[in-house]
Amino acid sequence: MPLQTVQVLALGNPAIATLLSLCFLLAWSYERAQRHLLMFCASFLIYALAASAQILQLPRDAGVNLLLSCALYLGSTLLLLRGVVARADAQFDAVPLTTLACLQLIALAYFHYADDQIAARIYILHGGIAVMLLTGVARLGKLRLGAAVDRALYWILLAFALSFVPRSALTITSAASGNADSLAHSPFWIALQLSLVLFGIVLGLALLAGAMSDVIDKLREERDTDPLTRLHNRRSFEVLAEREIPPRQGQPLSVLLCDIDHFKHINDTHGHAAGDTVLSEFGHLVLASIRHRDIAGRIGGEEFAILLPGTDVASALHLAERLRHTLETTAFEALPGTCTVTASFGVTALAAGESLDDLLTRADMLLYTAKREGRNCVAFEHNPPPAQLANSRQAA
Repeated sequence: MPLQTVQVLALGNPAIATLLSLCFLLAWSYERAQRHLLMFCASFLIYALAASAQILQLPRDAGVNLLLSCALYLGSTLLLLRGVVARADAQFDAVPLTTLACLQLIALAYFHYADDQIAARIYILHGGIAVMLLTGVARLGKLRLGAAVDRALYWILLAFALSFVPRSALTITSAASGNADSLAHSPFWIALQLSLVLFGIVLGLALLAGAMSDVIDKLREERDTDPLTRLHNRRSFEVLAEREIPPRQGQPLSVLLCDIDHFKHINDTHGHAAGDTVLSEFGHLVLASIRHRDIAGRIGGEEFAILLPGTDVASALHLAERLRHTLETTAFEALPGTCTVTASFGVTALAAGESLDDLLTRADMLLYTAKREGRNCVAFEHNPPPAQLANSRQAA
């Protein structure tokens, strides 16, 4: 039986969905760690199968076609949501959403076989999909505060979910003038399919943009992050630190330089693997001790720097003392129990008109002061806070 014009036009919807599915498959083949790309691939492919079955009326039995296509639509929606929340590292409400999908299929079967009401079926399918999508959107609130591509994805998904409300009303209004067969061949049905094509393209492109953004972010992180300590490398530290200088008017800015004491002896005596363990653990200690806005980097073999925006010397000194004491009392599995790891610190604040290089040079001089004074201490320039710290040394 030859395809009718309305069917040919409507088939553009599953064709585009299939193309987007292939795009996600190719993206996953390049970055296989992003398993949510496979979920997007399956979602768009299943949607294409659902739309094709409905448009081509395969299988021919109306009830079987209804349940098959609706089951595929609901499965596609579940996979789409599963992929989106997986990418955002959010919670997926698998049990309630799957239960809702099953109840929808039961209700659709009832309103076809027991009480044939097309309006009820439209409300059940469209309303259920809207509820599913809105449930997923509710789990993605943090995307509104993310990068531009994340914010765009959030609002597109929300708009897609809300679009099922007017779509249901318009579909029911159109269906009231005839039966289901006449609805499937009406100009309204063509417009509905075209609107789904548009939403599918926009949503698919937003998801692909998100995948590209994730790859770029990963490459940027690999470029800017020291793989051993997970801190910024020297290049990244300097780039980010330069953005904080000069600080906002009236805001202090301090820097803390740190060098692990006798690190060469640790490598020579216990092996480079033990030395790597010390560096890695110290990186974790630093990350656990600083704020989100602070910038910490490994700028040399065993030398570290922490830039502290909005922090005066007294607060920076307390941070240095806390890190010094924590390191001194940390037991490393790769080292003998009697082996203690210590570090020396230089702490100072940015002076008016000073550059990052000038600031780091002064901090470096203070670091060497701490080493000359016996190591395992903090050297700083300005008056200490009211509670004098025993292991601190004020530079002359």
